[in-house]
Amino acid sequence: EKMLRASVRPSYSSNRVSNRFTPRQFDLGRNRRGFATEDAEVVSSTETTPQSQTTSQSQTIAQPREQVTGQFHKHDFQAETKKLLSIVSNSLYTDKEVFVRELISNASDALEKLRHQQLTGEQVLAPDAPLLVSIQADSKNKTLTITDTGIGMTDRELIQNLGSIGHSGSSEFMKSLDTKDSDIIGQFGVGFYSAFMVADKVTVYSRSSKLGAKGYVWQSDGSGSYEIAEGEGIERGTKIVLHLNNKSEQFSQKEMIERIVKKYSNFVNFDIKLNGDKVNTVKALWTMPKSQISEEDHKQFYQFIAQAYDAPTYTLHFGTDTPINIRSLFYVGSQHTEKYGMSRLESGVSLYCRKVLIQPKAQLLPEFLRFIKGVVDSEDIPLNLSREHLQDTALIKRIGDVLTKRVLKWLDDEAKKDPKKYADFYAEFGEFLKEGAVTEITWKEDTAKLLRFESSHTPKGGLTSFDEYISRMDSTQTEIYYLCVANRTLAENSPYFESFKSQNKEVLFLYNTQLDDFIMSSVQMFKQKKLVSIETASAASVKQPDIIDRRLQGDQLREFVRWMKESLVGKVSAITESTRLTTSPALIVDHENASLRRMMKSRDPSRTPALAKQQLEINTAHPIILGIDTLRETNPARAILLAEQVFDNALVAAGLMDDAMAMLPRLNKIMEASIANSGADTTTPSPPSKSTKTVDPDDDETVGDQDTPASKSNYTVKLEPNFEMGTNAGDKGFKISVEEPLNPSARNPKFSDFIKENVAKETPKKETPKVEDPDEILREDSKSGKSGKTQE
Repeated sequence: EKMLRASVRPSYSSNRVSNRFTPRQFDLGRNRRGFATEDAEVVSSTETTPQSQTTSQSQTIAQPREQVTGQFHKHDFQAETKKLLSIVSNSLYTDKEVFVRELISNASDALEKLRHQQLTGEQVLAPDAPLLVSIQADSKNKTLTITDTGIGMTDRELIQNLGSIGHSGSSEFMKSLDTKDSDIIGQFGVGFYSAFMVADKVTVYSRSSKLGAKGYVWQSDGSGSYEIAEGEGIERGTKIVLHLNNKSEQFSQKEMIERIVKKYSNFVNFDIKLNGDKVNTVKALWTMPKSQISEEDHKQFYQFIAQAYDAPTYTLHFGTDTPINIRSLFYVGSQHTEKYGMSRLESGVSLYCRKVLIQPKAQLLPEFLRFIKGVVDSEDIPLNLSREHLQDTALIKRIGDVLTKRVLKWLDDEAKKDPKKYADFYAEFGEFLKEGAVTEITWKEDTAKLLRFESSHTPKGGLTSFDEYISRMDSTQTEIYYLCVANRTLAENSPYFESFKSQNKEVLFLYNTQLDDFIMSSVQMFKQKKLVSIETASAASVKQPDIIDRRLQGDQLREFVRWMKESLVGKVSAITESTRLTTSPALIVDHENASLRRMMKSRDPSRTPALAKQQLEINTAHPIILGIDTLRETNPARAILLAEQVFDNALVAAGLMDDAMAMLPRLNKIMEASIANSGADTTTPSPPSKSTKTVDPDDDETVGDQDTPASKSNYTVKLEPNFEMGTNAGDKGFKISVEEPLNPSARNPKFSDFIKENVAKETPKKETPKVEDPDEILREDSKSGKSGKTQE
């Protein structure tokens, strides 16, 4: 009491009371607005101001029957307080809409304090009044009214709480409780003044919950002074009326306020009604026991926070008290939009403090987990004055690490529990996990556990993990082998896979040729097992058994290698004997990253570097290599053509062929030489003298178009009628003649014999229909009632 009297120094000159307050430091406790319980002195003054206007909306709690019965007493802010008020109302917050969150949080704190009074057995005014927050958006009068039925304030508490910026009665209330287990929201005692960001004038009607307490009216335009007077018709609690300025009239729209309430304050402990309708219908599930939450609750909550329409695939309800108090709820949906080429997803995790939104897209999880949707709530997160940013970055990083580790473990557990369900998840979200394996060094191995690939030991479409691959390795194998290729067919027929297939060595098949190469290069090791592409020379440790058939060896091999390097000058840096090829003549090893090369070419073809010289391995026992070695002595030009084609084929298998059309002229030459060597007739055949196409008069089917042995053997078959129209000469049927090919090598002896035995015989005779007199036909038709019909 002595301290209060010392801070309030009444001056009785000119019948005015001017109370000057020492500016208080910002209280870094938990509450933004406190409500003291001490009675305050009110010094009378003869100066009055007009009675404040009341709103026209009907209120279920504070009806518009409040009226001023006493005289207003004017108080001046101190100079420092005026400056702080200007900073708070104009510079502290980045978004104007935050004022709704601040005032609702104040109302929630007032309700929490009243509930505490009731739980401790204190007698309160109107004990049966419901605990709720009521909002009236009046677009006609450009006002916004926020009312609570909480603890309310006396005149003295109005001076303390609203006249001293930075005084947090809620923080003092928390200290008096000596516990952290409370839902009090406020911390700094500045939230109320955010109202002056949007309002020209703020009027507060308040009545303390103490029995016999009077109601008071507080009003200010935020310019440096405020007024207090007694009032009547004021119910328990506090009602704040904001007279919106011209630039903020949109906050009198119901739709706007509803969106803001759902965004920031949807999960406060008390019902919020907007123009009579309840707004906060979704429960704060992360604060509830898992056993009390149904699958439908999870679906509804996920759709609310993710603004989605699908159902969640996975759900994680997680809480911890170390290193900081955390309550969280995470979801994975069934699909995402990035795959359709839409904009990059933003963080889907929102940060709450005591169920009030602090950051809607908080960067608590790594970027690659942006497909995770959910909430994180902590009572102990250090906030700055505006409660829009976090203070202790080191602590926030530790919180992020705890959450990330738990999320990755959760996904790993789900993969082991239901592999089929995880395969569906991976098909949709696997690209995000691959991104994490490349971009996040800290979580590289944890993320690598979640990767899945097809394998030579799994059926088509079946996926396996690195852990499962290692479990199938024999004791002598120290590396994990993989092959980047477009599809399984190409993988199984790749020359790089030959020796692994023959020795039943498992190889992972990676089909995303633009990304998977980078993943393996980034991960490099998994549980002390090196990831090795079978396209590298180091993979040659998997050797084929010695080949006992003919092969190039010794001086013959050295001479062939020398000749081939000269033939492929500028294209190869080294040619060595392969120890792993069986069915392919050659392959390229230790080549550049084909995926990176294709990506660079697609981005800027003009800046794609020229293909470097390659290391070529040849299968010295392959017929093609042996044939080239023979031809280089007998037909050097053709041998060079074949050597160049073998090299280009190896480029295609390695994915390094920039333009396959360059091979076409060479391929045409090789095919021409092959045909010439076969002895086939390449001269242009003469056209047949007569058409071989006739029509059978009985079945109207084409005879000459059918695929017969004659047409396949270059025999010419002629069918000619052996009668003249209008005579009976057709008794002889058709005459068939066969001309053999001019080139003897194209003749088929068996078919020639068939022709001699069958074609020489007469074809079956066909009866020629008797031609009747047309007049006789007409007479017969007339007798039978078929008049008008003729037969042709």
